[in-house]
Amino acid sequence: MAIGSKKIGKLSGLTMVFLAWSAGIFWVGWKSPELFGEPFTAFEPAPKVAQFYPLEKFIFSVPGKDTSHYLLLEMALKSRSDDAANIIRDADPLIKNALMKMFSQKEYEELHASHQLELLQTEAQVLLATVLTENNFSIELDDVLFTRMVIQ
Repeated sequence: MAIGSKKIGKLSGLTMVFLAWSAGIFWVGWKSPELFGEPFTAFEPAPKVAQFYPLEKFIFSVPGKDTSHYLLLEMALKSRSDDAANIIRDADPLIKNALMKMFSQKEYEELHASHQLELLQTEAQVLLATVLTENNFSIELDDVLFTRMVIQ
């Protein structure tokens, strides 16, 4: 009987060691991101930060009821694209031309209304995004911001 109880004792001891070892491994695996950090956490790339690219000021002639008026416009483009500065520089003539066409169709009274600013910015963004895409300039244009607008 003594031999059988020794085997059962050894077997019970080994079983307890095995269970403790398994529980320990499970716990370490479960807590590994907290214990070890970086290598075991899910990789999430940092969101791209938007950059602002100011353009040279524009001066447009705007027709009015009685006389011609002038529009001074300073603006910036907001983009998250990696190569936006180079793309904007390369596409500068297209950007200027598109804006000149857009504002030449506007009248003084239309531009002078204060509630038009946001609509004009949205119209300019859609127009520039379309023109740049049509001419194979790959840029994510988030926003067009008018930083200064003077109408005389």
